[in-house]
Amino acid sequence: MKKVIVVTGGGQGIGLAICNKLASDSSSAIAIIEKTNLGHKVAAQLQKRGIAAISVQADVSKEKEVKSAQEEISKFGVVKCVVNNAGIFPRQSALEIDYQRWLNCIEVNLGGTFLVSRAFVPQMLESGEGTIVNITSGRAIGGAPLGSHYASSKGGIISLTRSLALEWAPLIRVNAVMPGVTDTAQPREAGISDEELYSRGSKIPLGRIGDPVDIANMVSFLISPEAKYITGQTFAVNGGAIMR
Repeated sequence: MKKVIVVTGGGQGIGLAICNKLASDSSSAIAIIEKTNLGHKVAAQLQKRGIAAISVQADVSKEKEVKSAQEEISKFGVVKCVVNNAGIFPRQSALEIDYQRWLNCIEVNLGGTFLVSRAFVPQMLESGEGTIVNITSGRAIGGAPLGSHYASSKGGIISLTRSLALEWAPLIRVNAVMPGVTDTAQPREAGISDEELYSRGSKIPLGRIGDPVDIANMVSFLISPEAKYITGQTFAVNGGAIMR
């Protein structure tokens, strides 16, 4: 059967860059878990390049939907790697946010990372190897004005990464990538203009904001044999920015 890399939230932004990079790097098939139909479009684009790919529509915060996605993907091939990228950031102050909305952010970002990892790990353990890469955020350390829910969820991913790495060693490696300001739809959805977004690069030592490909490159390294002695770690990909 085909060896498969699962990417959640692979329909756009960082997730899309990860799908394209990993598809180019290896002979593995790509399986996308995406809440919207964007994943189907990405899978179709990969197929046109001659790459085995599928997309399963599911909400990663819903255990039944994750289980259904796992069953469908397992028919496609043997999962050797999971990249947990799906996430949301509904900006709102701590005093104003409805608690259910606060919980929803935790459930998608942190809970989804846990549910998807747990769904595919049994077959990794059975095969004797596997890798997981979780996407967190610099906000996990620096905090997020109008985003206590988001920062908390991303901070939890760092702790979850370390815990799962300890629990599933030595057969499965679990690491995290922590992007800084990156050129994606997320800041634009918060009302930040392109000019303002790109101007933030002047405060970053390397002189620019991140590109989704920068994150994808680190993910590619962490799932490669070159990273076989790395687990339980979180790597900042932020151009040298100080997280505060």
